[in-house]
Amino acid sequence: MGYRSEVVLHLHKELMPHFLSVLAKEPASRTLVFKENNSLHEDYDGEGSFLVFWSDIKWYRDTFPEIGAIQKFVEDCDDDEIEGVDDPWSLFRFVRLGEDRDDVEEKGDLNSGNIFITRSLTF
Repeated sequence: MGYRSEVVLHLHKELMPHFLSVLAKEPASRTLVFKENNSLHEDYDGEGSFLVFWSDIKWYRDTFPEIGAIQKFVEDCDDDEIEGVDDPWSLFRFVRLGEDRDDVEEKGDLNSGNIFITRSLTF
């Protein structure tokens, strides 16, 4: 079983060469992104941006190298450490929603008005 999350990663086309370079170094990450997803949009906004969504995934960076490589890329974007890219923070959006109510991770600002977490009460 294990702890599961829902994860979305949205990238502006300017970040794609950097992301593909990460995937080239970690083939399992490439498989995770392009084959083992729940939804993949290679032109999410009609302007070449990329969006991938995973549901019910064990997002353990220290256990799975493919997760670790993607998470490191996200952190580099969040820390403005993508060489040759001005303000990568505005060029990506990463959201992870864990099983626990307060386990939420949000990074980046790209399309944040459309990619967000909602909660509702149903009875």
